Amino acid sequence: MDPEPSPASADPPFHPVAVGPLYPSIERGLGADLAATRALGGTAFTGCTAHVVASDGLVTDVLDVPTDSVSAQLEHTFQVADPTAAKISAVGHPATVERVFELLDNQLAADAPLVLDLTLSGPSGEDLSGPDVLEAFAERYDQADLVTLRRSDAERAAGMAIPSLDDAQVALQRLEDLGAAPLLLRCGRLPTHHFDTDSDPPPYSVDLLYDGDEFSLFEAPHLERPRARGASSAFLTALLKHWDKKPLQEALQKAKVFVTESLRHIDENASLLRYDWFSEK
Repeated sequence: MDPEPSPASADPPFHPVAVGPLYPSIERGLGADLAATRALGGTAFTGCTAHVVASDGLVTDVLDVPTDSVSAQLEHTFQVADPTAAKISAVGHPATVERVFELLDNQLAADAPLVLDLTLSGPSGEDLSGPDVLEAFAERYDQADLVTLRRSDAERAAGMAIPSLDDAQVALQRLEDLGAAPLLLRCGRLPTHHFDTDSDPPPYSVDLLYDGDEFSLFEAPHLERPRARGASSAFLTALLKHWDKKPLQEALQKAKVFVTESLRHIDENASLLRYDWFSEK
């Protein structure tokens, strides 16, 4: 049975399904998805694709979950619940990619947004997906309502370096040629032009949205939180929450505010984001 929405809330229920890796020792991956969903008043369901023991620049182990086990998790979820959105991140085997998309295509409601967070590697250097998995994802870009990726993964997916926003636009156009649209590239601190790359990076982080026709830029203050984990999960979970009721660009703006404030409310050495500032009326 689905969790019951609070009678005091006028919002529709928020029950996303997150497919990706579990980091047992830190709040990253599925752990961060669960925490952000709770903060946003929802309940998340998960499909674990890997157990990853990695943090602080040290990679100890990456153990992929077999395709049948990933499938069983999602089959169970759809038997007992009605997820309202879905996010796919790192997957370790092309057969798992195929099975996950097949299940979501058959079981996820037609109006439920599906975000592909194309994650090929992790921040500690962990390799999560190989070239065969990238190819399997590329064949299914058009099944996602949004394809999003970090700059380092975008460089692998587009086959080019991205030292500036000029290059980011070219990379997104290459990915759009493969069937991905709309696309969101999480650029971080990135100079605008080729000739700016030798200067200091700007004091803000940028995300670049490409809908197949036009580019839109989203900026937020760069907050120095080197140990903070789970920011991308918080951002994309908030996007799924707001996208149900708002156009994509407006949902992205609200998601940027959510993750920026969750980072602002921690000190520079903290690892866990704080969501206690947040309450929606």
